[in-house]
Amino acid sequence: MTIEAKVSSSEIDEILRARYVDQYFEGRLIDLPAYSYDPSVAGSDATLLLGEVAIGTGGYARSVIKYETGDVGGYADGGVSMVQKATTFAHDGGGTALEFSHVALVWSTVNVLTLGSVTAAPASATTTPSGYTNIPIDSTSGSGVGLTVDLTVTSNGAATTDYVLTINKPGYDYAASDTLTITNGTLAGLDPSIGAGDLTFSVGTIHAPSNAGELFTAAKTTSTVTLIDGNEAAFYWNLKQYGIIN
Repeated sequence: MTIEAKVSSSEIDEILRARYVDQYFEGRLIDLPAYSYDPSVAGSDATLLLGEVAIGTGGYARSVIKYETGDVGGYADGGVSMVQKATTFAHDGGGTALEFSHVALVWSTVNVLTLGSVTAAPASATTTPSGYTNIPIDSTSGSGVGLTVDLTVTSNGAATTDYVLTINKPGYDYAASDTLTITNGTLAGLDPSIGAGDLTFSVGTIHAPSNAGELFTAAKTTSTVTLIDGNEAAFYWNLKQYGIIN
């Protein structure tokens, strides 16, 4: 005789926290309109991921999400869920269309956890206690993509220590030895009074899970999606661990 058993809410909560909290995932777009992903078929994960849209096509970049401690919900309807997360992909407005047939969520590949100290900075800048947000990195000594930072300048930027940087988006594929640069042109665009000179700093510590690059889940769109003229597509992820066993 088959009977139904229910796993305790605290046990499910522990499973979710151990597996997902403080973990990063990359949303990736796949352009394989004739392919139907079947996880039961050997090699299907690799085949799907090889169909990823080339980075930069129509402005395409992977979209990174992270689960935090506060994202774990309460027990309801037979399980515990994580807060809904969104991955967003925007066309750059150029002449090349961004086309895709699937969206995949992948265990992320080396994200930035902390930043190193500033080693070079413009000669001076206007004091800005509220700071600047979501500033892109103009160049890196490595292969990382997607890191953005928030910047606060104190004491008119008289010293490198007056430039306080925090991570806005963690990006992916960075290394702890990478040197990062925000050019003087980008800084001047934020505040014309910023003095001459680039802002240079390094990656501090990184998140590099053992399962980096492995497929977590994927979905096929009803038909091929084409993004043009600066339009964007968003995908919402709802993760829930159920606690019912038959």
